[in-house]
Amino acid sequence: MSKDKDIIARCLDGEAAAFDELYATHAGRVKGFLLRSGFDPADADDQTQEVFLRVYKSLKTYDPQRGGFRPWLGAVVRNVARRYWSKRKQPESFDPQLAMQMFEAPDGQSASQREELNALRQAISKLDGERAQLLRLRYVEGLTTRAIAKRINMPESTVRLRLGEARSQLAVAMRSMGFLN
Repeated sequence: MSKDKDIIARCLDGEAAAFDELYATHAGRVKGFLLRSGFDPADADDQTQEVFLRVYKSLKTYDPQRGGFRPWLGAVVRNVARRYWSKRKQPESFDPQLAMQMFEAPDGQSASQREELNALRQAISKLDGERAQLLRLRYVEGLTTRAIAKRINMPESTVRLRLGEARSQLAVAMRSMGFLN
């Protein structure tokens, strides 16, 4: 992206405002990734700052001939998050593949689709077990409400009601994450 190249060149020339612009351009994506990766909001803020501190210190090592800025930034985010999770009791909560996927594609459709899918997975994981199970049976396995009712021994009308509730809860969650209007 030529805007990034211009900003980076200005950063390397010592222009402080250019680094502020680089931060403003990419901090939301970095923080969003950290939140979707299991960081609580306070830790996501702290780790976003850590990412940009590392970017500031190592920006001179970025080589645009080897790839775009976003994949390079993704590697920085992945490394910062890995260090953070390795210090915690459950380092398996971090998915480095997700980090690379999120930053691989330029601003094209596939990157936004991945972000939306990750947000949807996060929203589903916050549903109670029954509603999440109903959604998986309906939309992943493709079962009809009648087939779901038979499988889990629940009246079909209850299945429809709870699926509707689950969809409503998902819509609220997706709106709160900025994916729906």
